[in-house]
Parts: sequence; structure tokens; C-alpha cells
Amino acid sequence: MNGVAHLFTLLVLTFGFVVTGCDQSEREPAADWVFEGGKVFTAEADAPWAEAVAVTGGRIVYVGSSDGVQDFIGAETQVVDVGAGLLIPGLMDSHTHIFNGSYADVGVNLSLADTADKLAAALETIRDDNPGTAPVYARGWQNHLFPAHGPLASQLDEVFGDRIVILGSVDGHSTWFSSRALREAGVDASFPDPKPGVSFFERDPLTNAPLGTAREGAGGFIRTTFIPGDKTAYQNRLEAWLPRAAAAGLTSVFDATASAPTEEDAYKIWQALDQSGALSLRVFGSIIQNTSADGMTSRFEQYREEFTGERLRLEAVKIVADGVPEGHTAFLLTPYVDTPDEDYGYPMMSKPDLTAQITTYFASDIPVHVHAIGGAAVRMTLDAIADARRATGNLTVRATIAHMDFVSADDIPRFSKLNVTAQTSIQWAARDPSYFNIGGFVGMQKVEEAYPIRSLMDAGANQSFGADWPASAYLSTYKPLELLEAAVTRKLPGEASMPSRNEAEAISLEEAIIAMTRNTAIQLGELERLGTLAVGKEADLVLLANDLFSIDPNTIHSTEVRMTMVGGEVVHLLNP
Repeated sequence: MNGVAHLFTLLVLTFGFVVTGCDQSEREPAADWVFEGGKVFTAEADAPWAEAVAVTGGRIVYVGSSDGVQDFIGAETQVVDVGAGLLIPGLMDSHTHIFNGSYADVGVNLSLADTADKLAAALETIRDDNPGTAPVYARGWQNHLFPAHGPLASQLDEVFGDRIVILGSVDGHSTWFSSRALREAGVDASFPDPKPGVSFFERDPLTNAPLGTAREGAGGFIRTTFIPGDKTAYQNRLEAWLPRAAAAGLTSVFDATASAPTEEDAYKIWQALDQSGALSLRVFGSIIQNTSADGMTSRFEQYREEFTGERLRLEAVKIVADGVPEGHTAFLLTPYVDTPDEDYGYPMMSKPDLTAQITTYFASDIPVHVHAIGGAAVRMTLDAIADARRATGNLTVRATIAHMDFVSADDIPRFSKLNVTAQTSIQWAARDPSYFNIGGFVGMQKVEEAYPIRSLMDAGANQSFGADWPASAYLSTYKPLELLEAAVTRKLPGEASMPSRNEAEAISLEEAIIAMTRNTAIQLGELERLGTLAVGKEADLVLLANDLFSIDPNTIHSTEVRMTMVGGEVVHLLNP
């Protein structure tokens, strides 16, 4: 039995597919696939609901009624009974890091250690799983378990002894070092911080000795020195993760900074997988701003020419405007409440520098994707985009502000006016332990009002959702159904008894799905071929086992994905 026949047999057994033999002489050409017999949410603005979809040659050829689709059924058509499930467009993550995520998604997951006891046990497991004296690296420790200065080197020394240990935080913006790691790297009281207030080592206020935690890029050279990257390991772990991504319903991702271990290595791995047919989702990549605007423009053009493929395309320059509130590196409009002085945090670059960068990219029609969490960073970025649009006259080149935890009400209408996508990791919008931790830094009222999604949508903003996996404030996930649930409930997935966080900013399920389909396609400039179920578009779609609109919203995350299709190719099939 050949591969196609074998798959067809599995589909018949699994879904009860029907193959109808009819005279096609006066009918539409027979489709490869037909989905009928249940609900279809198209995410199309004018016709969001349908009863059936037909697919031929990797594209959608019919969306409409069950009666109308019968003309597309022939002897070789594979007919799927949607039944009690739901057919939706392929789910698109608007901001993630699939190399970092898949590389860390093995062994002990420190992000699950959300209590002191769990963390102690996890550290002991990491020690026991890594005998000997070689350096140890892991990531995911939760910020809320430690005071504002972060964890101490001495705490690692107690578990690992005199050994090099380097542990990244769950948000990816802080690093925990053992004493030996700091000592062998030469980081002592006299070692200068890369950028005081922005990229720095937490220090003893009396001696200036490093305590063990580094913020933002400080200490990056230590990991590079002692934990050299292995390109083969990155590729192997990504390949092992891709089936899990398909099983979660992911059909496209925007990768907002990739390294495997270098940026160029990441693109070469994606390219090899794409050319071999092993890349089971679409990757829209970025390049991180780390040199002059002219240098970035040249690199963008080089990568776009060299790496564009069937399922791979460079999309944007990634710029970092500020840090995160956990490290007091987010740039706020009001001062941090836990510091004696009026500390607003600092931007990663000045407003003139940011404006110059964005203006150069807009002049070359290059999209930008800007990390901005604090309200001042969001406002500064909107100002820079406004200046760049005026200077270049380019009103259509894509611009996205990512995360935007704290947005002033005065700035909400500006997203739509400036044609800026509002991108959010919506699973952060819950009253999880990070909520109370961050509230202690920025103020509880401010943290309660974070993620004003309803207000942004009502103001006409294009709002998209992405997990920022594996980085997170608390819940580290790549699964889009968990994000959809959080958007609707403003709670952690499955935590029905948890009080909703600022429930007035919750959105409907329809809007949540649109944020991870149509709106993400708009963010990526791909609406003509992706993001909705419409005739002529690529057949990227997800068949869910349950009708999400008919179940308890607090159970959305547990719904199984029956099938995931990318460009007409079945990349996931439940229980074949």
C-alpha cells in the first residue's frame, strides 16, 4: 500500500470519511478534500460562518453550504465529517521563539517550579541528571520566587557546590549565575555593567560585589564562553518539537529572535528543513537590531534573498525598546513603587536613535517589530513610528509593537491611526503569581489594568496574539488554545475558580480566534493567502474535536486537535 492510500485508509477509520462516486461531467472538478457536516468558522469579516470547505491542490476552492459542496465530491475525494467539532483557519502565533523554546523543552522545566519547594526539588534533579564537573545550563526559573534583586549565587552554590551553573529566567530577561561562573568570567565588584540601569548585574549596595543575578544582556558572554552552542542539537530539538506544534494546531509562527546558536545558523536550519519538505509550519522570521540601521538594511536584503522559500520568509527587523518590570528595566510612565527614588526605568535606545532606525527601514519598505512593555516605551515607539511615517511618506509598511503590557489610555487610539499592530502574549493577562510580583514593583492598579485588549480592539487596532514561548511572565507555553482561553476568561487555562483579571478587557471567542488567524496574517502582510478560510487561499486549517463555541470556556485548552493541514498537506492527524 502506498503512502497516499495508507493515509486515506487511516482517515476513513479515524473520521468515518465518505467517498462518493458521482458523474462529474456537469459539476465542479472533484476536490482533494471536503470538510462538511459541522460548524466552520472562517474568520472572514463578511461571512464568518459556513457549513463546508473544499480543498484542491493545496488551496481552498469552495466555502459555503453543505448542499453546494456536493458538486466537489468525486471518487477520489476524501470527505471529512466535522461532526461535533469545529473547523477553523490555521492558528498563527504572532510572536514566539521556536529555537529557544524547543531547545529548552527537554529535561527539567523550571517554569513549572512555581513554589520554593518545587524549585529546590527541580534544582536537585538538574544536579543529579548532570553528574560531573561540566558547566550546567537550564532556563525557566520564576521571578516571583525571589526578591527584587533576584536569586543569589550562594543559593546555587548550596546545591551544586563549586561548579559553573547558568540558569535563565522564565521571561528570558534575567540570568542566575553561580559564584564560580561569575568568578571564572572575571565579574567582580570592579567589573563594569554593560549599560547601567538597563543591562547590569545586581550588586551588594555596600561592596558592589555581584549577587548572582544579571539583567537583560549582562552576562551573555558568560553563557557563550561556558555553554557553547551546538547547531546540530538545535536542529534535532526543533525537529522533535515540530510534531508537537502541529498537534497544537500551529500552522504559522512569527519568530521574534532566533539563534541556533547564531542567527544565521537558525536560518540555515529552517532553510534545510523547508527544502527537504520537513518544515511542517510556516516560519516568518526576523533579524535582531544590533548594528547601524544601514547595516541592518543590508542584512535584511541579504537574508531575504538567500533564505526565502516555500514555508520560510524574512518578515521584519526586531527592535528592543525596553526591558521587563521584573528587572525594573521596563520604561514606565509612572515610577516604580518599590524604589526610594523616582525610578521610571530606562529605554534601550534614545528616542532619536529609535526614530532614525525606523525611518531608515520604512524608507526601504522594511517592516519593524518592536518590543515595548512599559507605557513610556510604548509611547516612545508610537512617536518614532509617527515621525518615520511622516519623514518617508510610507503609511503602509508594517509596524508592530510587541507585548505592550502597560498602555496609556491616551495612546490606545494611536495604534489604528498609525497603522500599528498591537501584539500581546495574552496568557500573561491572568492573576497568576507574576501578577502580584509585578504589582509590587509597578503598583497593583497599574498591573490590574494591563493588557487593555478590549479597548484596543474597540479603537480599531489590529490586535494579534503570540505566546512569546519560552519567555513568559509565568505560563510558558506554545499552545494556541491556551492563549484563546486566556483571552476569553482573563484567567490561567483550566483555573475556573481564579478571579478574572480586569474582566472588562476580555474579548469574545470569535475575536480571540481572529487575533490568532486573520489579524496575525494582517501583521505579517499575508492576508491575501492566509488567515481565513476563503476561496483562493492556502489550505491552512485546523479541525478541532470540540465546538469551542458550545463548551465551557475554561475547558478550551483541553480540546484535542483532530487534524492540522498546511497548504493542503496533513501535518497532524489525531490517533491515526
